[in-house]
Amino acid sequence: MSGEQVIFLVNFSGDTHQEIASSLREEGFKVVKDDLKVLKRKKNSASLVLFNLERPDEKTLSLFRKTRRHLPDIPFIVLSSPGPACIERVLKLVTKEGAYDYIKKPFLMDELKIIVRRALKKEKTSSSEKTSSFSFLPSDFVLGKNQKMKEIVGIIKEIAPTELTILIRGESGTGKEMLASIIHKLSKRHKGPFLRLNCAAICESIMESELFGYERGAFTGADTRKKGLFSAADGGTLLLDEIAKASLNTQAKLLGVIERKEFIPVGGISPVKCDVRLIIATNSNLEEEIKKGRFLADLYYRINTFSISLPPLRERREDIPLLVEHFLKKYNSCFGKNIKRVSPEVYNFLVEYPWPGNIRELESFVVKMVVVCKGSSITLNDIKKFFPHKALKKKRFLPFEEAKRSFLTSFEEKYIRELLLLSQGNIKAAAEKAGVTRAFIYQKIRKYNIDLSFYRRKSSPKEPSGSVY
Repeated sequence: MSGEQVIFLVNFSGDTHQEIASSLREEGFKVVKDDLKVLKRKKNSASLVLFNLERPDEKTLSLFRKTRRHLPDIPFIVLSSPGPACIERVLKLVTKEGAYDYIKKPFLMDELKIIVRRALKKEKTSSSEKTSSFSFLPSDFVLGKNQKMKEIVGIIKEIAPTELTILIRGESGTGKEMLASIIHKLSKRHKGPFLRLNCAAICESIMESELFGYERGAFTGADTRKKGLFSAADGGTLLLDEIAKASLNTQAKLLGVIERKEFIPVGGISPVKCDVRLIIATNSNLEEEIKKGRFLADLYYRINTFSISLPPLRERREDIPLLVEHFLKKYNSCFGKNIKRVSPEVYNFLVEYPWPGNIRELESFVVKMVVVCKGSSITLNDIKKFFPHKALKKKRFLPFEEAKRSFLTSFEEKYIRELLLLSQGNIKAAAEKAGVTRAFIYQKIRKYNIDLSFYRRKSSPKEPSGSVY
């Protein structure tokens, strides 16, 4: 890192200040201690501010706002105490008062360095640059428009090259395994193996043998020596999914492997060294499992080095049309179909539906639609047999601002798609019909990730009767 990059530490004191300052200086940064006079005098040299939110009182918040006024264009990273009042306040600082990001105490210095580096690299980029920055994503990891997902992609590009153990949280079907695979592909271990074990699918009696292997004669039937996953994944990455389902005995042995980088096979007497990066996945609340005595606190602290939470599909509803279009294109090809359109009524229902199985459930639904649909478009009648009657009529009542954003976004996307359908994908004709420029149409096509090939047909479809467009 360049020595010209200056980091201001604001509202720090004692050992915490010294530890952070020393660590950042080792990275090549110049570190300046908190002093508003210094900030005023040297504000043009500032690259980033680390602000310590020890408590969310008015004095501390006032200091944050004064510092922001002096350095309005500099990224601020807030270090938050773990209490709920601090977390609630720091989220408001990020969402409403211009802070770039936050990190919750206690944290590892590696985590802080990653966030600092990411903030310093933050620049306004063109749409094409943004697209290319996500070119490493596999085809089924559809990024979409959800801001949380874009932030996750930014995070994994930073943490993947490290050796940090990563905990991926998320409901079933949100893409935890695929995310783990991406992290492996972006890591220095990408040429090594990527192995997986679902802890819920293995009974306790053979779990130890699966993980650590066994020696010949270890038990009845052990006629040969067998490698476990820790040996097979040497030099690569091992994903342990559903970690909360592992027994306390297995958890204790995993803790030993993480701490000592070695294990003893079943029936063995000598430890075996292993060079494996662990990625842990869970859909359980590990904190609650600890309280109930079903998960070891020590193991939790070791695997929670860096945590990523994948949002459920109901929290990224704006991505549902794009996901549907992606899966539709994929399974059109698989089944030799040519379904080109999903009606606005179907999209309205799909966006409102809660999707308890998340993306996995949505993909399964699209497969069914492609198989049973006889025409070139999917209508509300096509999907009725797959959903309860009550679900088709159920409406979700949203807060006003969320409802307004959802309506405007939904209206704009549906309008553009209907316009392209009527214009057979002809941009000039679409622009003339809507009374806008061609540049406007292209902008919306990029915004909503619309595949023009869906709309370019040989014959013009009939204009829908009673269309509001």
